[in-house]
Amino acid sequence: MLKTVIETTEGLNEALVPFYKEQDGKFHLQIEGVREHPDVLNLVNAYERVKADREAVKADRDKLKALADDIPEDFDADKWAKLKDGKADEAAQIQLRQEYEAKIEDLQGQLTATQEKALKNALDRDLTDALTEAGVTNPAFAKAARTMLSDGVKVSEDGSPYVETDMGPLRLGEHVKRWAAGDGKDFVTAPKGGGGKGGEGGGKSTNPLLSKVPALADLPEK
Repeated sequence: MLKTVIETTEGLNEALVPFYKEQDGKFHLQIEGVREHPDVLNLVNAYERVKADREAVKADRDKLKALADDIPEDFDADKWAKLKDGKADEAAQIQLRQEYEAKIEDLQGQLTATQEKALKNALDRDLTDALTEAGVTNPAFAKAARTMLSDGVKVSEDGSPYVETDMGPLRLGEHVKRWAAGDGKDFVTAPKGGGGKGGEGGGKSTNPLLSKVPALADLPEK
């Protein structure tokens, strides 16, 4: 019987020597179709099964690792098990609810602070800029106009100031422009050299709004 691996070809039938090839200090029998040999085929199939099992284990490992990365650091396995089985005691339920209520309250506080800051910016900057652009440049009239218009100013989710009107919500700048062309037209400063009404005429002002809005210059800044 021929051996697949031998230490030396000495003493081997000369006709068989060409069928051996030296490799790593030994002589290996060169055989065609070795994978089809029953014994070799069994080994190959076993290796393929092990390889497939190894890939499946690797996939499961990666899946579990991804799940583990999503678990919060303060995760309590005992609490989860009780909740899952419907056996959570009342004290644990109360504590868990209180924890979530505290988190919600904190987030609500942050949201409120952000909205208040955005509204303050809208009143301090955007309303003043809109009035100036609409022609309300007299300091006393501008102060009075800010007082009159500020209560209706709101801030949208994207941080843009707006005002609710009978025609629906309007951006602050557009609302001030319409107000200055209508109810607030007497607040608008007449162009220099123009003949229209305004808050900056020569001598004492005869603007009718001065009788309706007392002590304009004494109004507090918004």
